[in-house]
Amino acid sequence: PPDLQQASFFQTNGQFDYQKYINAMADPQAAGFWAQIEGAVRGDILKMKLQELIIQTARVTEGEIREWFRERNEKIKVGMVNVEYKRFSRPPPKPTQEQIDKYFEEHREKYKVPERVALNIMLVEKKPKPSDWERSYNVAKALYDSVQAGADFAELATRYSDDTQSAKEGGDLGFFPRGQMVDEFDRWAFQLADGAVSEPIRTEFGWHVIKVHGHKKVKETPRGKTKPEMVDKVHASHILIQTKPSQETLDEAYRKIETFHTAALDKGFFKASEDLKMTVRKAGLFVRGGNIQYLGNDPAAGLFGFNNEVDAISDIFENNSAYYTVQVAEKQPAGLAELDDALDRVRLDLQQEMVLSICRDTMAAITAEMANGVDIKKAAKKHGEEYETPEEFTRDSYVNGIRRDPVAIGAAFSLKEPGQILDPVEHGQGIVIFQLISKTEADLTTFNQQRDSISQVILSGKQQELYGRWFKNLVDHSEIENFIEEALAKPQASL
Repeated sequence: PPDLQQASFFQTNGQFDYQKYINAMADPQAAGFWAQIEGAVRGDILKMKLQELIIQTARVTEGEIREWFRERNEKIKVGMVNVEYKRFSRPPPKPTQEQIDKYFEEHREKYKVPERVALNIMLVEKKPKPSDWERSYNVAKALYDSVQAGADFAELATRYSDDTQSAKEGGDLGFFPRGQMVDEFDRWAFQLADGAVSEPIRTEFGWHVIKVHGHKKVKETPRGKTKPEMVDKVHASHILIQTKPSQETLDEAYRKIETFHTAALDKGFFKASEDLKMTVRKAGLFVRGGNIQYLGNDPAAGLFGFNNEVDAISDIFENNSAYYTVQVAEKQPAGLAELDDALDRVRLDLQQEMVLSICRDTMAAITAEMANGVDIKKAAKKHGEEYETPEEFTRDSYVNGIRRDPVAIGAAFSLKEPGQILDPVEHGQGIVIFQLISKTEADLTTFNQQRDSISQVILSGKQQELYGRWFKNLVDHSEIENFIEEALAKPQASL
């Protein structure tokens, strides 16, 4: 088995040693080990046999091999007029409220919403207290004093910095431009002279001791701009001492949420918040498994919301940043959405339909000109489009403006005679008309050299498809119970 070949006790100088493997099989003391291996391998062999039974009916015909070869070697060159959606969607059209209302009513069945829940949340953050900031400052100040006394900055950063990424490089952050770091760090880094070391600087991450190695100006194009300009950069290192809540601070936070929780169970969620002068956060409606306002993706709170009735109050939950308890505030069953809930989707769908309508009208105008005897190039130009002649391509080529759209490229290959023009074809990027310039048939002289490899490629694809269809059918007709959400909601220690 491949896993055993990688095991260190069956290797010599990093290579699988077959003799060690044989010796181990002959060792009576290893009987228990081989019994376990045999069980696993027996299962793998059964799976392989089952898979072979399923895929053994796949067959490849001579016609399929020739068609595969022809499709990938036949080439065409076309002229095309491609009315792309992006021409009329940058910026997108702006529908009126009347148009939005009408579209929503006509397509209301498209806009369904799943079951949703809203929560009231009482949350006590695990925020460091002033004493915690003072404690971490003292550590940072001691490191600063050590640097001033001659200690090696890089060595201290490697040993003590909480920025694990830069600590590997002795705290080195390399050169960076203004605005890349948080404001206070940025301001001090650019105002310090070469070789200078700052006293501890406070940011949202904790305390930083900064050492500047040098400044320079370089010509480059800043992010968000299109033209190069002279940019100030500074080369700096830092030691970060994070400020974390102490156990005393965490205990105090937990006692606070515990006091609220007890009062909420006795008097109600909002009465408890009023008496204790604590603010309830109202998280809007969310779907099963979705993000919860103020909590993010929280399986425990989400599961509680969907499994309990309105006004139910949860136990005390905990995440990395807070202790909290929730109350089910509202439950909305699955059904058709109201316009307010689906407004963004409706507007986007309507904009796409309006763009498609404009593209169709533009193409209709071009084809009407052509029907009246106007040359295809002149007809396109009159309506703001160009007659393009992409490089010769095969059925699986990437064509600029068409990409690998099978509908458009398949239509292009249906052309037979040079000069023939196809009716408009709608594809993923717009609407196109093709005019055949030339067609190069597949060169069958190389077919026999590639026949066997082509057959194997087709067979492998058919086998994968066959196995996939069998497995999907198995899943579709199985009774499946999903306990993932419940498992994720449990404390890690109980998993």
